Amino acid sequence: MAARRAFGDMVPYCLPGVYEHFLTQGAKPAVHFTLEEGGDGDRVVRLLDIALARTVASAAPEKEALLDRWDLPVRSRGDQSADLSPVGEGLFVGGPGIARLAQALENAVLALAARTGAAEFLVPHLVSWETLERAGYARHFPQHVTACRVVGPDLDALDRFAAAEGRGERGAELRDADVCVAPAVCLHLFARLASSTLHTPLVATARGACGRYEAGARGATTRLWSFSMRELVYVGDRAGAETFRQNLLDALIQLADALDLPCRIEPASDPFFIAERSQMTEFQEKFDVKYELRGRLASNGSAVAVSSLNCHSQHFGAAFDIRLPDGSPAHSVCAGFGLDRWAQWLHGWFGDDPRHWPAFLRKHAHEPSTWESP
Repeated sequence: MAARRAFGDMVPYCLPGVYEHFLTQGAKPAVHFTLEEGGDGDRVVRLLDIALARTVASAAPEKEALLDRWDLPVRSRGDQSADLSPVGEGLFVGGPGIARLAQALENAVLALAARTGAAEFLVPHLVSWETLERAGYARHFPQHVTACRVVGPDLDALDRFAAAEGRGERGAELRDADVCVAPAVCLHLFARLASSTLHTPLVATARGACGRYEAGARGATTRLWSFSMRELVYVGDRAGAETFRQNLLDALIQLADALDLPCRIEPASDPFFIAERSQMTEFQEKFDVKYELRGRLASNGSAVAVSSLNCHSQHFGAAFDIRLPDGSPAHSVCAGFGLDRWAQWLHGWFGDDPRHWPAFLRKHAHEPSTWESP
């Protein structure tokens, strides 16, 4: 199942010169496509063969879920069509009901962060190219990178840009910037600790606007180009990382219990599209470095990963030269909560009205008091 999903995600990157296509998933996946005039069908077939080989080579037996409530009989109590308005490719504005659920979940995660002793940090939505490269993100997940451009520091260029007609003419005045849209919150915290020695572990939490481009996700409201992420991060020694990870796994299980919704907590792997995919996924599966909480959507029964728990071992410690007092690279763990996905999953089952929410969510719903001027 995971291999088929990965192949389907890779297909849009294999279709240069194709103006329409569709994928069928039988005993073997098949891609049907129509070429534009002058399109190179042989190249398309070659790329599809490569994508299929990468996903087949990395396919592994499904591991047992830590928690499996996928077939839990639950009746939806709300409107399954969330109040989401498209405002661009991969961009949606959620209405008040979605926002209220996202805030309730945010408050719940903040309570969890307080229990772990996490300090709150404020992070930007842009990340430097240096940080992205140092983290290995551009090498491992090139399909997600969103690079930025700006008008050059030239008054004539500003005038030409302002006077231009449309995006095409204005594009001629744009220059590459030294930043990208941040694909994850934790990268900023590793950059902050770069070239340092940790005498006490860092336990942190932060919320940020993140961006991950997905060529095959047009119109999909659960696979957004821009989304909000709340993360909990540990950087320190190995024993502390293992304890932090286990505590967060236990907390995810408790959260699923409290919500009483169809879901699974199971081992997972990252969406590697690169040639080294099989080695990367094999490593993750062998050492159980990633777990996901996947919810079943009320609207169509499909799965959406709302939270992930990632054990980085010493990867970021070595990459950012974050060291322990004995000189060894620090270990790190992070847990991510995709607030947009969480809100959509919860909305499908519970709707806008907090009276229909479980006690756990009602406890964390925030009703602002009357504001008075200072």
